[in-house]
Amino acid sequence: MHRRPRWFLLPLLVGALAGACGWRTGFQLPAPGPDTSARPVGLITTGSAFERAGVRRRVAEALERASQRRVVLLDAPASVHDAVVKDLAARLIRANPSIVGYDWRELRCASGAGVLTAITRQVDAVYRVSLDYVERSRPATATETAELGPLARGFRVVGLAEPGTVREATAMGSVNGLLFTGRRGSRPIPVARTVTQVEPSALTPRPDVAALASAALQDLPPFRTPEWDTVARRLAASGCPFVALALADAGLTSTAGGRVVRTAALATIREAVKRRPRRADDDAAHGLAPEVPETSAPDAAAKAGSSATPAQASEQQYSCSELCGMHMIELCNRDKSLWDSHGRRWEPTACGTMREEAFLKECYRQQWLSGAFHDACVVPCEGQSEGRDHLLNLLQGTGCLRPG
Repeated sequence: MHRRPRWFLLPLLVGALAGACGWRTGFQLPAPGPDTSARPVGLITTGSAFERAGVRRRVAEALERASQRRVVLLDAPASVHDAVVKDLAARLIRANPSIVGYDWRELRCASGAGVLTAITRQVDAVYRVSLDYVERSRPATATETAELGPLARGFRVVGLAEPGTVREATAMGSVNGLLFTGRRGSRPIPVARTVTQVEPSALTPRPDVAALASAALQDLPPFRTPEWDTVARRLAASGCPFVALALADAGLTSTAGGRVVRTAALATIREAVKRRPRRADDDAAHGLAPEVPETSAPDAAAKAGSSATPAQASEQQYSCSELCGMHMIELCNRDKSLWDSHGRRWEPTACGTMREEAFLKECYRQQWLSGAFHDACVVPCEGQSEGRDHLLNLLQGTGCLRPG
């Protein structure tokens, strides 16, 4: 008896697959385009998922539709090591000679990198998508093969499937959006998904990584026009005066708001310069801050973070090293913009108490790495009575110490 070849099933299977995958024809209205007159938003992508062709482009297109802004692809956030940032710092120092000697890097300012990115890359928001993709094969279980549908069985009949195998694809990472508004920063949104494909065929599409990342973008807060005046005031008041000055200088703030921020930022920087001893080899004076070697915080931090309550003791009990350790910890704990940038609600903390949050631990460490602890605090405190009195006044103002 003549038997028809099994390949006659192939057109039927392809047609069924097309319907199952949602292939459609017909006219669709185009989505509205981005506002070309407005500043774009920046997109940073990292991870092995973006090694696949077209993924970065599709995520950028999804962000463009969601934000209604043009999207600029960025390699990384701005850094104090970037030439363009150093040029910015040198220009501001030349225009304001009274701030020569100030460590413009402000390594304690976690939110500074985002604002510097907005200034130097000319973007109104910074989005980051980090996604890794891993794919592996394994033998299928009897239960998995028993649950195959007629379409999958048909692929096996015509030899298009891989009998007895399972393809597992995992995409994992996070998405985050830095919006420059008066609201708290958003938390990174985790992205995790594992797709299992039993006896995949030559026509079985692999998981759509771009669609997964693009869908995660929709969970971020909607794009909002930056509130630069609010951001600049917050920076100036939270120990980041140089970034606030750069923001006002970039012309992003209003005229009146920029004038107020500029005055406040310069006053804060000049006061810091007065307390900081001048050195002939001070590269920061030329906008070229040196690399700082890795080191650990001194024992003063541990003493300052002891269970004793500083406000209940006399200020004379503390050495300059202990007072400065207490002050450095307070700068980090009270930096609300730092908490916001990590999506955390600010919490009051007992004076001089080191917290366990990773971003605060890094802030404590940077206080010592940047020289703020020794050069800007311990040296003036030990060198002259006015320096110690100024430090005591600061700690009394925050309620850490009581007079007497």
